[in-house]
Amino acid sequence: MENSIKQIDKIFLNKNSFEKEILGVNSESDKSEIMKILSKTIVDETLKEHLSFLYIKDLSDFTLKHVVNILFKEIANEWIVYAMEDLHLSKQDALEELQVQSRVKLIHSLSADYYKHYKDSIFEEISESFIDLLGTIRSGSDKIVLVNAVINSDLIANRTILGINSFDQLYKKVKTAKNKKTSELSSLQMKIIDIKKEISNPTTDRDKKESLLAILPNYEKKVQEISEMRLESFEVSLQRVKRAIFNSLKNGLYKI
Repeated sequence: MENSIKQIDKIFLNKNSFEKEILGVNSESDKSEIMKILSKTIVDETLKEHLSFLYIKDLSDFTLKHVVNILFKEIANEWIVYAMEDLHLSKQDALEELQVQSRVKLIHSLSADYYKHYKDSIFEEISESFIDLLGTIRSGSDKIVLVNAVINSDLIANRTILGINSFDQLYKKVKTAKNKKTSELSSLQMKIIDIKKEISNPTTDRDKKESLLAILPNYEKKVQEISEMRLESFEVSLQRVKRAIFNSLKNGLYKI
């Protein structure tokens, strides 16, 4: 137990030692990658009712004020997992080790640092959630009120330049993007069907079959890639809307 106490003291000596041992951080890129992973979890799950437009019911629910506290909980949980798996502590003992005020301050300071320096990852996930919402919304949906509220807020501060002032204008761009995506997928799928027909055709010579078998996986891979592509990849106006939301959050134009 004495060795465990010394090891715990060493881990909590400073932020660098904690990051290296508990979070596996050895470089700035490691920190950025950790924040990308945490950002997706926070926006899509933990704080989805406050950060993801797929789940937000009213724009007044949108807030970033809980993020640092959630980062604290996520990082503290990493300590608990480490303590149980590597130090063989019980969960209760691992939690008790966190009761030391200096350790609480260390993790809270670390959480604040991650938010301060890598919050762009959060903003990226938030702006993507708005485009995802547009992809699922239908004419007459209750969510149209939320979309219009976003359009006419400082989240899209340059809406006049973008030429988008209402849901109807934006929805036209969404339909254009969906049509382009569907068209590209249909074209590739038809090509795959033709290739498979020719491969199975008894009159197709061996060299031709081998050539077709070689290129078939490329078309199938392309179908998978396009299927996973977001709508903004097919319509520049949606890219601009996404970037407008990101920039508004990054530059503090939208007060929350």
